[in-house]
Amino acid sequence: MKNFHTIGADPDEMPFSPAVSVSGTTVYLSGATAFPLVHKHPHDEDELRVPTSMKEQTTACLKNLQTALETAGGTILDIVKVTIFNTDMDAQDEVNEAYTEFFGSHRPCRSHVGVDRLVGTELKIEIEAIAVLDT
Repeated sequence: MKNFHTIGADPDEMPFSPAVSVSGTTVYLSGATAFPLVHKHPHDEDELRVPTSMKEQTTACLKNLQTALETAGGTILDIVKVTIFNTDMDAQDEVNEAYTEFFGSHRPCRSHVGVDRLVGTELKIEIEAIAVLDT
């Protein structure tokens, strides 16, 4: 069971919940970027082309998380905590737009952290999550 606590705020005014209480099976999702979820190591540059916009990269990250979570038996509605690592904090509105389109009215807890760089020089964002599957 998951309870999303908005602390009195209108849930539609914010893209996340300040607190979530849970019980069930916990799934930790590794950070996902706009790179293909499964790719070669060492990296093959032809395989690792990504969109240039922050919104498109955010959407790609979230879809990669969704794929990983579905493999573990969950759905995006099971996500209770998201951590975003962003190389361009001025683009938060683009991130929030993609994030809200992806999650709809679902509002996991969230941290949004500015970072200097990510594993690929063209990457702008990486997102990790924690999900709790109802048992």
